[in-house]
Amino acid sequence: MMHRSLYGFLVALALTACSSIPTTSSRLVGQWEPVSAELGGQELPVTSFGGAILRLTADTYDFAGDKGTYAVLSTSPPAKMDIHGQEGPNAGRAIQAIYELTGEQLTVCYQLGAGERPSDFTSAQGSQILLVRYKRVR
Repeated sequence: MMHRSLYGFLVALALTACSSIPTTSSRLVGQWEPVSAELGGQELPVTSFGGAILRLTADTYDFAGDKGTYAVLSTSPPAKMDIHGQEGPNAGRAIQAIYELTGEQLTVCYQLGAGERPSDFTSAQGSQILLVRYKRVR
């Protein structure tokens, strides 16, 4: 009987410890400022974003009036996400992306065209791949 109680306590302790480990999507939550960007192999000045900040919750995004949801599909490198626009310029669009979260830096590579999900963090000349590097501001 005592072994069952001890076993139950250890299982509860392990579950509590695991639940305190932040998941990748919870680490994405916050506000992110673009620091550099490339589109189709060309530098895209972040000033073209008009000072917009990317705001992420556990499953939604908001960037300069472009709003929608996102879902993390995989966290093994490169981590994959699907983005679904609901309001703004990307309303009704599904965007495939990969991302990398390192400390307070988030790098996202978006496929804005009809091509395949990006496989690495490059924006090839002539592609419709947008590569944005963000820093956490909150």
